[in-house]
Amino acid sequence: MTDRPDPLLTRCEFVATSAAAGAAVAMGSDLRAAETPARKPNIIFIFADQMRAHVLGCYGNEIVPTPNFDAMARAGTVCDNAISTWPVCSPYRAMLLTGLHPMANGTVSNDVGYIDGLPSIATACREQGYATGYIGKWHLEWNRNPFVPKDRRMGFDYWAVNNCTHQYMDHFYCTDTPAKIHFKGYDAFVQTDLAIDYIKRNASTSSAQANPFCLFVSWGPPHDPYNKIPEDYKKRVPLDSIKLRQNVHEREIVDWLIARDEPTPQVIERRKKRRAILDDDERLKKEQLQGYYAHTTALDDCIGKLREALKEEGIAEDTILVFASDHGDMLGCHRMSLKQMPFEESIRVPFLVEYAKAVPAGRRSDVLVAPIDIMPTLLSLAGLACPAVDGKDLAGAMKGGDSDQQDAVLITKMVGGRGGGPYCFNAITPWHGVRTKRYTYVNLMGYGPWLLYDNQEDPYQLNNLLALHSSESDVGIGVPEHAERSATLEKRMRELMKDAGDPGDSDKVAAYIASRQPKKK
Repeated sequence: MTDRPDPLLTRCEFVATSAAAGAAVAMGSDLRAAETPARKPNIIFIFADQMRAHVLGCYGNEIVPTPNFDAMARAGTVCDNAISTWPVCSPYRAMLLTGLHPMANGTVSNDVGYIDGLPSIATACREQGYATGYIGKWHLEWNRNPFVPKDRRMGFDYWAVNNCTHQYMDHFYCTDTPAKIHFKGYDAFVQTDLAIDYIKRNASTSSAQANPFCLFVSWGPPHDPYNKIPEDYKKRVPLDSIKLRQNVHEREIVDWLIARDEPTPQVIERRKKRRAILDDDERLKKEQLQGYYAHTTALDDCIGKLREALKEEGIAEDTILVFASDHGDMLGCHRMSLKQMPFEESIRVPFLVEYAKAVPAGRRSDVLVAPIDIMPTLLSLAGLACPAVDGKDLAGAMKGGDSDQQDAVLITKMVGGRGGGPYCFNAITPWHGVRTKRYTYVNLMGYGPWLLYDNQEDPYQLNNLLALHSSESDVGIGVPEHAERSATLEKRMRELMKDAGDPGDSDKVAAYIASRQPKKK
Protein backbone atom coordinates (compact mmCIF):
# COMPACT_ATOMS: atom_id res chain seq x y z
CA MET A 1 0.00 0.00 0.00
CA THR A 2 1.28 3.46 -0.77
CA ASP A 3 2.39 5.61 2.14
CA ARG A 4 -0.15 8.31 2.89
CA PRO A 5 0.30 11.45 4.98
CA ASP A 6 -1.86 12.07 8.02
CA PRO A 7 -5.48 12.39 6.86
CA LEU A 8 -5.48 16.17 7.00
CA LEU A 9 -7.32 17.95 4.25
CA THR A 10 -5.18 19.01 1.30
CA ARG A 11 -6.47 21.47 -1.26
CA CYS A 12 -7.81 20.26 -4.62
CA GLU A 13 -8.27 23.62 -6.29
CA PHE A 14 -11.02 24.00 -8.84
CA VAL A 15 -9.66 25.49 -12.07
CA ALA A 16 -11.68 26.48 -15.10
CA THR A 17 -9.35 28.72 -17.08
CA SER A 18 -10.10 30.43 -20.33
CA ALA A 19 -7.28 28.39 -21.88
CA ALA A 20 -9.08 25.17 -20.94
CA ALA A 21 -12.29 26.55 -22.37
CA GLY A 22 -10.52 27.47 -25.58
CA ALA A 23 -9.02 24.03 -25.87
CA ALA A 24 -12.44 22.45 -25.40
CA VAL A 25 -13.98 24.65 -28.06
CA ALA A 26 -11.13 23.75 -30.41
CA MET A 27 -12.07 20.09 -29.94
CA GLY A 28 -15.62 20.89 -30.97
CA SER A 29 -17.01 20.70 -27.43
CA ASP A 30 -19.50 23.05 -25.80
CA LEU A 31 -17.83 24.38 -22.64
CA ARG A 32 -19.80 27.19 -21.06
CA ALA A 33 -18.97 29.72 -18.34
CA ALA A 34 -15.26 29.40 -17.60
CA GLU A 35 -15.38 31.54 -14.45
CA THR A 36 -15.32 30.07 -10.96
CA PRO A 37 -18.90 29.80 -9.66
CA ALA A 38 -20.02 32.15 -6.87
CA ARG A 39 -21.06 29.19 -4.74
CA LYS A 40 -19.81 25.62 -4.65
CA PRO A 41 -21.75 23.27 -6.92
CA ASN A 42 -24.11 20.60 -5.71
CA ILE A 43 -22.94 17.01 -6.19
CA ILE A 44 -25.42 14.31 -7.20
CA PHE A 45 -24.04 10.81 -7.76
CA ILE A 46 -26.54 8.28 -9.07
CA PHE A 47 -25.62 4.66 -9.56
CA ALA A 48 -27.37 1.48 -10.57
CA ASP A 49 -26.53 -2.00 -9.34
CA GLN A 50 -25.07 -4.47 -11.83
CA MET A 51 -25.50 -2.30 -14.95
CA ARG A 52 -22.89 -2.96 -17.61
CA ALA A 53 -21.92 -0.09 -19.88
CA HIS A 54 -23.06 -1.92 -23.01
CA VAL A 55 -26.75 -1.64 -22.06
CA LEU A 56 -27.00 2.12 -22.77
CA GLY A 57 -27.45 3.72 -26.16
CA CYS A 58 -24.56 6.11 -25.55
CA TYR A 59 -22.31 3.03 -25.27
CA GLY A 60 -23.61 1.47 -28.47
CA ASN A 61 -26.68 -0.50 -27.42
CA GLU A 62 -29.45 -0.57 -30.05
CA ILE A 63 -31.90 -3.01 -28.45
CA VAL A 64 -33.84 -0.63 -26.21
CA PRO A 65 -33.95 3.17 -26.35
CA THR A 66 -32.35 5.05 -23.45
CA PRO A 67 -33.13 8.64 -24.50
CA ASN A 68 -32.58 10.24 -21.10
CA PHE A 69 -29.22 8.62 -20.44
CA ASP A 70 -28.23 9.54 -23.99
CA ALA A 71 -29.35 13.16 -23.45
CA MET A 72 -27.20 13.30 -20.32
CA ALA A 73 -24.29 11.92 -22.34
CA ARG A 74 -24.74 14.63 -24.99
CA ALA A 75 -24.85 17.31 -22.28
CA GLY A 76 -21.65 16.12 -20.66
CA THR A 77 -18.71 13.76 -21.01
CA VAL A 78 -18.85 9.98 -21.46
CA CYS A 79 -15.99 7.97 -19.95
CA ASP A 80 -15.31 4.88 -22.05
CA ASN A 81 -12.91 3.20 -19.61
CA ALA A 82 -14.70 3.29 -16.26
CA ILE A 83 -13.70 0.02 -14.58
CA SER A 84 -15.15 -1.79 -11.58
CA THR A 85 -11.82 -2.99 -10.23
CA TRP A 86 -13.31 -5.54 -7.78
CA PRO A 87 -16.58 -6.20 -9.63
CA VAL A 88 -18.96 -6.96 -6.79
CA CYS A 89 -21.25 -4.73 -4.72
CA SER A 90 -19.65 -3.99 -1.33
CA PRO A 91 -16.01 -3.42 -2.38
CA TYR A 92 -17.01 -0.95 -5.11
CA ARG A 93 -19.18 1.02 -2.69
CA ALA A 94 -16.46 1.27 -0.04
CA MET A 95 -13.88 2.38 -2.63
CA LEU A 96 -16.35 4.89 -4.07
CA LEU A 97 -17.09 6.55 -0.74
CA THR A 98 -13.59 6.48 0.82
CA GLY A 99 -11.20 6.74 -2.15
CA LEU A 100 -9.21 3.90 -0.55
CA HIS A 101 -8.25 0.42 -1.75
CA PRO A 102 -10.10 -2.53 -0.15
CA MET A 103 -7.23 -3.47 2.19
CA ALA A 104 -7.19 0.15 3.43
CA ASN A 105 -10.96 0.57 3.88
CA GLY A 106 -11.55 -2.97 5.17
CA THR A 107 -14.22 -4.04 2.67
CA VAL A 108 -12.32 -6.79 0.86
CA SER A 109 -15.40 -8.73 -0.22
CA ASN A 110 -19.18 -8.68 -0.19
CA ASP A 111 -20.87 -8.20 3.20
CA VAL A 112 -17.61 -7.20 4.89
CA GLY A 113 -18.06 -3.95 6.81
CA TYR A 114 -15.77 -0.99 6.30
CA ILE A 115 -13.35 0.24 9.00
CA ASP A 116 -14.87 2.79 11.38
CA GLY A 117 -13.68 6.39 11.37
CA LEU A 118 -12.43 6.69 7.80
CA PRO A 119 -12.83 10.01 5.99
CA SER A 120 -15.38 9.84 3.20
CA ILE A 121 -16.71 12.04 0.45
CA ALA A 122 -19.71 12.85 2.68
CA THR A 123 -17.59 13.86 5.69
CA ALA A 124 -15.38 15.99 3.43
CA CYS A 125 -18.44 17.74 1.98
CA ARG A 126 -20.16 18.16 5.35
CA GLU A 127 -17.06 19.71 6.93
CA GLN A 128 -17.08 22.28 4.12
CA GLY A 129 -20.66 23.40 4.52
CA TYR A 130 -22.60 20.86 2.47
CA ALA A 131 -25.84 19.13 3.34
CA THR A 132 -25.47 15.38 2.71
CA GLY A 133 -27.96 12.67 1.84
CA TYR A 134 -28.09 9.01 0.79
CA ILE A 135 -31.05 7.17 -0.73
CA GLY A 136 -31.37 3.52 -1.77
CA LYS A 137 -29.11 0.50 -1.36
CA TRP A 138 -26.12 0.74 1.03
CA HIS A 139 -24.62 -2.79 1.34
CA LEU A 140 -21.64 -1.81 3.49
CA GLU A 141 -22.43 -3.69 6.70
CA TRP A 142 -21.46 -7.10 8.05
CA ASN A 143 -25.03 -8.27 7.90
CA ARG A 144 -27.99 -7.46 5.71
CA ASN A 145 -30.08 -5.92 8.45
CA PRO A 146 -32.07 -3.20 6.66
CA PHE A 147 -31.41 -0.59 9.37
CA VAL A 148 -28.04 1.19 9.46
CA PRO A 149 -27.28 3.14 12.68
CA LYS A 150 -26.22 6.77 12.44
CA ASP A 151 -22.59 6.09 13.37
CA ARG A 152 -22.23 3.78 10.35
CA ARG A 153 -23.39 6.24 7.67
CA MET A 154 -20.04 7.75 6.63
CA GLY A 155 -21.20 11.33 7.17
CA PHE A 156 -24.55 11.21 5.37
CA ASP A 157 -27.25 13.10 7.30
CA TYR A 158 -30.47 12.59 5.34
CA TRP A 159 -31.08 8.84 5.11
CA ALA A 160 -33.67 6.70 3.27
CA VAL A 161 -32.07 3.27 2.96
CA ASN A 162 -32.66 -0.46 3.02
CA ASN A 163 -29.13 -1.79 3.57
CA CYS A 164 -29.30 -4.62 1.04
CA THR A 165 -32.35 -5.99 -0.70
CA HIS A 166 -33.47 -6.90 -4.18
CA GLN A 167 -37.18 -7.04 -3.47
CA TYR A 168 -38.03 -4.30 -5.93
CA MET A 169 -41.82 -4.21 -5.61
CA ASP A 170 -43.91 -3.17 -2.57
CA HIS A 171 -41.12 -3.01 -0.03
CA PHE A 172 -39.74 -0.62 2.63
CA TYR A 173 -36.83 1.56 3.71
CA CYS A 174 -35.55 2.92 7.04
CA THR A 175 -34.55 6.40 8.14
CA ASP A 176 -33.22 7.30 11.61
CA THR A 177 -34.90 4.45 13.46
CA PRO A 178 -35.40 0.75 12.72
CA ALA A 179 -39.06 1.45 11.93
CA LYS A 180 -39.91 0.29 8.41
CA ILE A 181 -41.46 2.81 6.05
CA HIS A 182 -43.47 0.69 3.64
CA PHE A 183 -44.32 1.71 0.09
CA LYS A 184 -46.24 0.37 -2.88
CA GLY A 185 -44.74 0.10 -6.33
CA TYR A 186 -41.27 -0.09 -7.86
CA ASP A 187 -38.49 0.94 -5.48
CA ALA A 188 -36.42 2.88 -8.03
CA PHE A 189 -39.45 5.12 -8.65
CA VAL A 190 -39.89 5.67 -4.92
CA GLN A 191 -36.18 6.43 -4.47
CA THR A 192 -36.25 8.84 -7.41
CA ASP A 193 -39.22 10.69 -5.91
CA LEU A 194 -37.38 10.91 -2.57
CA ALA A 195 -34.35 12.32 -4.39
CA ILE A 196 -36.46 14.92 -6.19
CA ASP A 197 -38.06 15.92 -2.90
CA TYR A 198 -34.58 16.25 -1.36
CA ILE A 199 -33.43 18.39 -4.29
CA LYS A 200 -36.43 20.70 -3.96
CA ARG A 201 -35.99 21.11 -0.21
CA ASN A 202 -32.28 21.89 -0.54
CA ALA A 203 -32.35 23.99 -3.71
CA SER A 204 -32.28 27.76 -3.49
CA THR A 205 -32.28 29.93 -6.58
CA SER A 206 -32.64 33.12 -4.55
CA SER A 207 -29.29 33.16 -2.78
CA ALA A 208 -25.82 32.47 -4.14
CA GLN A 209 -24.74 31.86 -0.54
CA ALA A 210 -27.17 28.98 0.05
CA ASN A 211 -25.54 25.79 1.28
CA PRO A 212 -24.94 23.29 -1.53
CA PHE A 213 -25.69 19.59 -1.09
CA CYS A 214 -24.11 16.22 -1.83
CA LEU A 215 -26.65 13.50 -2.61
CA PHE A 216 -26.00 9.85 -3.45
CA VAL A 217 -28.82 7.78 -4.99
CA SER A 218 -28.26 4.02 -5.23
CA TRP A 219 -30.79 2.09 -7.31
CA GLY A 220 -31.08 -1.69 -6.90
CA PRO A 221 -31.95 -2.64 -10.51
CA PRO A 222 -31.04 -3.98 -13.01
CA HIS A 223 -29.45 -6.51 -10.59
CA ASP A 224 -31.28 -9.84 -10.60
CA PRO A 225 -34.05 -10.89 -9.99
CA TYR A 226 -34.54 -9.59 -13.50
CA ASN A 227 -38.29 -9.95 -13.76
CA LYS A 228 -39.33 -7.98 -10.65
CA ILE A 229 -40.38 -5.04 -12.77
CA PRO A 230 -43.71 -3.35 -13.63
CA GLU A 231 -45.25 -5.36 -16.44
CA ASP A 232 -45.64 -2.39 -18.80
CA TYR A 233 -41.85 -2.02 -18.89
CA LYS A 234 -41.42 -5.65 -19.93
CA LYS A 235 -43.84 -4.98 -22.77
CA ARG A 236 -41.43 -2.30 -24.04
CA VAL A 237 -38.88 -5.07 -24.69
CA PRO A 238 -40.49 -7.72 -26.91
CA LEU A 239 -38.48 -10.95 -27.04
CA ASP A 240 -38.04 -10.75 -30.81
CA SER A 241 -36.20 -7.42 -30.38
CA ILE A 242 -33.45 -8.93 -28.23
CA LYS A 243 -30.21 -9.80 -29.94
CA LEU A 244 -27.50 -11.74 -28.15
CA ARG A 245 -23.99 -10.31 -27.92
CA GLN A 246 -21.49 -11.94 -30.23
CA ASN A 247 -19.62 -13.64 -27.39
CA VAL A 248 -22.59 -15.51 -25.88
CA HIS A 249 -21.73 -18.65 -27.86
CA GLU A 250 -18.05 -18.67 -26.83
CA ARG A 251 -17.89 -21.33 -24.13
CA GLU A 252 -14.32 -22.71 -24.12
CA ILE A 253 -13.35 -20.73 -21.02
CA VAL A 254 -16.32 -21.68 -18.83
CA ASP A 255 -16.09 -25.33 -19.90
CA TRP A 256 -12.37 -25.31 -19.03
CA LEU A 257 -13.17 -23.93 -15.56
CA ILE A 258 -16.03 -26.32 -14.86
CA ALA A 259 -13.91 -29.32 -15.90
CA ARG A 260 -11.37 -28.43 -13.21
CA ASP A 261 -13.85 -27.76 -10.42
CA GLU A 262 -14.81 -30.12 -7.57
CA PRO A 263 -18.13 -28.66 -6.41
CA THR A 264 -20.22 -29.74 -3.47
CA PRO A 265 -23.57 -31.48 -4.11
CA GLN A 266 -25.33 -28.20 -3.28
CA VAL A 267 -23.27 -26.30 -5.86
CA ILE A 268 -23.85 -29.03 -8.44
CA GLU A 269 -27.61 -28.63 -8.02
CA ARG A 270 -27.54 -24.80 -8.16
CA ARG A 271 -25.23 -24.89 -11.17
CA LYS A 272 -27.46 -27.32 -13.02
CA LYS A 273 -30.48 -25.03 -12.70
CA ARG A 274 -28.65 -21.85 -13.73
CA ARG A 275 -26.75 -23.48 -16.57
CA ALA A 276 -30.03 -24.71 -18.04
CA ILE A 277 -30.79 -21.02 -18.63
CA LEU A 278 -27.27 -19.95 -19.62
CA ASP A 279 -26.98 -22.66 -22.26
CA ASP A 280 -30.38 -22.02 -23.85
CA ASP A 281 -30.60 -18.85 -25.98
CA GLU A 282 -34.38 -18.50 -25.74
CA ARG A 283 -34.53 -19.03 -21.98
CA LEU A 284 -31.67 -16.55 -21.58
CA LYS A 285 -33.66 -13.91 -23.45
CA LYS A 286 -36.94 -14.60 -21.64
CA GLU A 287 -35.69 -15.17 -18.08
CA GLN A 288 -32.80 -12.69 -17.91
CA LEU A 289 -32.27 -10.27 -20.79
CA GLN A 290 -35.87 -9.08 -21.20
CA GLY A 291 -36.13 -8.12 -17.53
CA TYR A 292 -32.64 -6.60 -17.47
CA TYR A 293 -33.48 -4.34 -20.40
CA ALA A 294 -36.89 -3.53 -18.89
CA HIS A 295 -35.19 -2.40 -15.66
CA THR A 296 -32.88 -0.25 -17.78
CA THR A 297 -35.79 1.50 -19.51
CA ALA A 298 -37.38 2.20 -16.11
CA LEU A 299 -34.13 3.72 -14.82
CA ASP A 300 -33.91 5.79 -17.99
CA ASP A 301 -37.27 7.32 -17.10
CA CYS A 302 -35.92 8.01 -13.60
CA ILE A 303 -32.82 9.82 -14.83
CA GLY A 304 -35.06 11.93 -17.05
CA LYS A 305 -37.22 12.95 -14.07
CA LEU A 306 -34.15 13.86 -12.00
CA ARG A 307 -32.60 15.98 -14.74
CA GLU A 308 -35.92 17.74 -15.29
CA ALA A 309 -36.24 18.48 -11.55
CA LEU A 310 -32.81 20.11 -11.55
CA LYS A 311 -33.87 22.33 -14.44
CA GLU A 312 -37.18 23.24 -12.80
CA GLU A 313 -35.38 24.27 -9.62
CA GLY A 314 -32.93 26.36 -11.63
CA ILE A 315 -29.85 24.52 -10.34
CA ALA A 316 -28.93 22.25 -13.25
CA GLU A 317 -25.91 24.34 -14.22
CA ASP A 318 -24.80 24.55 -10.58
CA THR A 319 -24.82 20.78 -10.12
CA ILE A 320 -22.23 18.11 -10.83
CA LEU A 321 -24.39 15.19 -11.95
CA VAL A 322 -22.80 11.75 -12.36
CA PHE A 323 -24.30 8.42 -13.38
CA ALA A 324 -22.41 5.17 -12.88
CA SER A 325 -22.77 1.55 -11.75
CA ASP A 326 -20.97 -0.63 -9.22
CA HIS A 327 -20.25 -3.47 -11.68
CA GLY A 328 -21.70 -5.18 -14.71
CA ASP A 329 -23.40 -8.48 -15.49
CA MET A 330 -22.25 -11.29 -17.79
CA LEU A 331 -25.86 -12.14 -18.80
CA GLY A 332 -24.78 -15.23 -20.70
CA CYS A 333 -21.69 -13.79 -22.38
CA HIS A 334 -19.08 -16.57 -22.61
CA ARG A 335 -21.98 -18.66 -21.24
CA MET A 336 -21.38 -17.09 -17.81
CA SER A 337 -23.56 -15.46 -15.20
CA LEU A 338 -23.53 -12.41 -12.91
CA LYS A 339 -20.30 -10.57 -11.92
CA GLN A 340 -16.87 -11.14 -10.30
CA MET A 341 -15.47 -11.91 -13.75
CA PRO A 342 -12.60 -10.13 -15.54
CA PHE A 343 -14.52 -9.76 -18.81
CA GLU A 344 -15.76 -6.42 -20.14
CA GLU A 345 -19.40 -7.20 -19.42
CA SER A 346 -18.54 -7.55 -15.72
CA ILE A 347 -15.90 -4.84 -15.17
CA ARG A 348 -16.78 -2.06 -17.62
CA VAL A 349 -19.47 0.26 -16.29
CA PRO A 350 -21.16 3.48 -17.45
CA PHE A 351 -19.72 6.77 -16.22
CA LEU A 352 -21.42 9.97 -17.39
CA VAL A 353 -20.47 13.40 -16.01
CA GLU A 354 -22.60 16.51 -16.57
CA TYR A 355 -21.53 19.89 -15.21
CA ALA A 356 -22.12 22.83 -17.53
CA LYS A 357 -19.62 25.15 -15.83
CA ALA A 358 -16.57 22.92 -16.23
CA VAL A 359 -17.23 19.65 -18.12
CA PRO A 360 -17.40 19.79 -21.93
CA ALA A 361 -20.62 18.68 -23.57
CA GLY A 362 -20.76 16.05 -26.30
CA ARG A 363 -17.33 14.63 -25.50
CA ARG A 364 -15.91 11.15 -24.89
CA SER A 365 -12.84 10.48 -22.76
CA ASP A 366 -10.66 7.37 -22.73
CA VAL A 367 -9.35 8.11 -19.21
CA LEU A 368 -9.15 5.03 -16.97
CA VAL A 369 -11.52 5.56 -14.04
CA ALA A 370 -11.31 3.27 -10.99
CA PRO A 371 -13.72 3.45 -8.04
CA ILE A 372 -11.04 4.96 -5.79
CA ASP A 373 -10.65 7.87 -8.25
CA ILE A 374 -14.24 9.08 -8.00
CA MET A 375 -14.05 10.79 -4.59
CA PRO A 376 -10.96 12.93 -5.33
CA THR A 377 -12.26 13.74 -8.81
CA LEU A 378 -15.68 14.96 -7.63
CA LEU A 379 -14.20 16.99 -4.77
CA SER A 380 -11.73 18.57 -7.18
CA LEU A 381 -14.49 19.43 -9.67
CA ALA A 382 -16.41 21.08 -6.83
CA GLY A 383 -13.38 23.03 -5.62
CA LEU A 384 -13.39 21.24 -2.27
CA ALA A 385 -10.57 20.07 -0.03
CA CYS A 386 -9.86 16.35 -0.29
CA PRO A 387 -8.48 13.99 2.37
CA ALA A 388 -5.42 11.92 1.52
CA VAL A 389 -6.71 8.98 -0.52
CA ASP A 390 -5.40 6.23 -2.80
CA GLY A 391 -7.33 7.43 -5.84
CA LYS A 392 -6.23 9.90 -8.49
CA ASP A 393 -7.81 13.28 -9.22
CA LEU A 394 -9.12 12.94 -12.78
CA ALA A 395 -10.87 16.32 -12.88
CA GLY A 396 -8.50 17.53 -15.59
CA ALA A 397 -9.59 14.71 -17.88
CA MET A 398 -13.25 15.43 -17.12
CA LYS A 399 -12.71 19.07 -18.11
CA GLY A 400 -11.35 18.09 -21.50
CA GLY A 401 -7.65 17.87 -20.69
CA ASP A 402 -5.08 15.08 -20.64
CA SER A 403 -6.46 11.57 -20.05
CA ASP A 404 -3.22 9.75 -19.29
CA GLN A 405 -3.25 10.05 -15.49
CA GLN A 406 -2.74 6.28 -15.22
CA ASP A 407 -1.62 3.60 -17.64
CA ALA A 408 -3.45 0.70 -15.98
CA VAL A 409 -5.82 -0.18 -13.15
CA LEU A 410 -5.73 -3.29 -11.01
CA ILE A 411 -8.66 -5.67 -11.44
CA THR A 412 -9.26 -8.48 -8.99
CA LYS A 413 -11.40 -11.11 -7.35
CA MET A 414 -9.60 -11.11 -4.00
CA VAL A 415 -11.31 -14.04 -2.32
CA GLY A 416 -13.83 -16.74 -3.12
CA GLY A 417 -16.88 -17.99 -1.27
CA ARG A 418 -18.57 -14.67 -0.48
CA GLY A 419 -21.25 -13.56 -2.88
CA GLY A 420 -21.00 -17.12 -4.20
CA GLY A 421 -23.43 -17.00 -7.11
CA PRO A 422 -20.77 -16.34 -9.75
CA TYR A 423 -18.62 -19.17 -8.40
CA CYS A 424 -21.51 -21.60 -8.39
CA PHE A 425 -22.49 -20.84 -11.96
CA ASN A 426 -19.13 -20.05 -13.56
CA ALA A 427 -16.71 -22.17 -11.46
CA ILE A 428 -14.04 -19.51 -11.06
CA THR A 429 -11.35 -19.18 -8.41
CA PRO A 430 -9.85 -15.84 -7.28
CA TRP A 431 -7.82 -13.92 -9.86
CA HIS A 432 -5.79 -10.73 -10.36
CA GLY A 433 -5.13 -8.72 -13.47
CA VAL A 434 -4.80 -5.33 -15.10
CA ARG A 435 -6.99 -3.38 -17.47
CA THR A 436 -5.21 -0.82 -19.65
CA LYS A 437 -6.87 1.35 -22.25
CA ARG A 438 -6.27 -1.42 -24.77
CA TYR A 439 -5.56 -4.73 -23.02
CA THR A 440 -7.04 -7.00 -20.37
CA TYR A 441 -4.57 -9.36 -18.69
CA VAL A 442 -5.53 -11.85 -15.95
CA ASN A 443 -3.60 -14.29 -13.77
CA LEU A 444 -5.74 -17.09 -12.31
CA MET A 445 -4.70 -17.91 -8.73
CA GLY A 446 -3.16 -21.36 -8.53
CA TYR A 447 -2.67 -21.60 -12.30
CA GLY A 448 -0.84 -18.56 -13.67
CA PRO A 449 -1.33 -16.35 -16.77
CA TRP A 450 -4.87 -17.06 -17.93
CA LEU A 451 -6.38 -14.39 -20.18
CA LEU A 452 -4.97 -11.73 -22.52
CA TYR A 453 -7.28 -9.73 -24.76
CA ASP A 454 -6.65 -6.90 -27.19
CA ASN A 455 -9.90 -5.03 -26.56
CA GLN A 456 -9.27 -2.65 -29.43
CA GLU A 457 -9.03 -5.39 -32.06
CA ASP A 458 -11.27 -7.86 -30.23
CA PRO A 459 -14.01 -5.93 -28.37
CA TYR A 460 -16.06 -9.06 -27.67
CA GLN A 461 -13.01 -10.87 -26.24
CA LEU A 462 -13.32 -13.89 -28.49
CA ASN A 463 -9.60 -14.41 -29.05
CA ASN A 464 -7.68 -15.21 -25.88
CA LEU A 465 -4.06 -14.55 -26.77
CA LEU A 466 -2.97 -17.04 -24.10
CA ALA A 467 -3.64 -20.74 -24.55
CA LEU A 468 -5.71 -22.88 -22.20
CA HIS A 469 -3.83 -26.17 -22.08
CA SER A 470 -5.50 -29.52 -21.72
CA SER A 471 -3.65 -30.74 -18.63
CA GLU A 472 -5.30 -30.61 -15.24
CA SER A 473 -3.14 -27.79 -13.83
CA ASP A 474 -1.59 -26.05 -16.79
CA VAL A 475 -2.68 -22.68 -18.04
CA GLY A 476 -0.54 -20.01 -19.60
CA ILE A 477 1.33 -18.64 -22.56
CA GLY A 478 0.85 -20.70 -25.67
CA VAL A 479 1.78 -18.17 -28.35
CA PRO A 480 5.41 -16.97 -28.10
CA GLU A 481 4.85 -13.53 -29.65
CA HIS A 482 2.51 -12.62 -26.79
CA ALA A 483 4.93 -13.70 -24.07
CA GLU A 484 6.63 -10.30 -23.78
CA ARG A 485 3.36 -8.37 -23.47
CA SER A 486 2.06 -10.88 -20.96
CA ALA A 487 5.23 -10.52 -18.86
CA THR A 488 5.02 -6.72 -18.99
CA LEU A 489 1.40 -6.72 -17.85
CA GLU A 490 2.14 -9.28 -15.14
CA LYS A 491 4.87 -6.98 -13.80
CA ARG A 492 2.51 -4.00 -13.83
CA MET A 493 -0.12 -6.07 -12.06
CA ARG A 494 2.35 -6.95 -9.28
CA GLU A 495 3.29 -3.28 -8.88
CA LEU A 496 -0.35 -2.25 -8.55
CA MET A 497 -1.03 -5.07 -6.09
CA LYS A 498 1.82 -3.78 -3.91
CA ASP A 499 0.45 -0.23 -4.09
CA ALA A 500 -2.98 -1.54 -3.05
CA GLY A 501 -1.63 -3.64 -0.16
CA ASP A 502 -3.17 -6.69 -1.85
CA PRO A 503 -1.45 -9.86 -0.55
CA GLY A 504 -2.42 -11.87 -3.64
CA ASP A 505 -3.38 -14.74 -1.37
CA SER A 506 -7.06 -15.56 -0.88
CA ASP A 507 -6.32 -17.47 2.34
CA LYS A 508 -4.72 -14.36 3.85
CA VAL A 509 -7.68 -12.25 2.77
CA ALA A 510 -10.08 -14.78 4.29
CA ALA A 511 -8.07 -14.71 7.53
CA TYR A 512 -8.24 -10.91 7.51
CA ILE A 513 -12.02 -11.08 7.15
CA ALA A 514 -12.25 -13.56 10.02
CA SER A 515 -10.08 -11.35 12.24
CA ARG A 516 -12.46 -8.41 11.78
CA GLN A 517 -15.73 -10.33 11.91
CA PRO A 518 -17.85 -8.89 14.74
CA LYS A 519 -18.56 -11.30 17.53
CA LYS A 520 -22.18 -12.35 17.86
CA LYS A 521 -23.81 -10.89 20.92
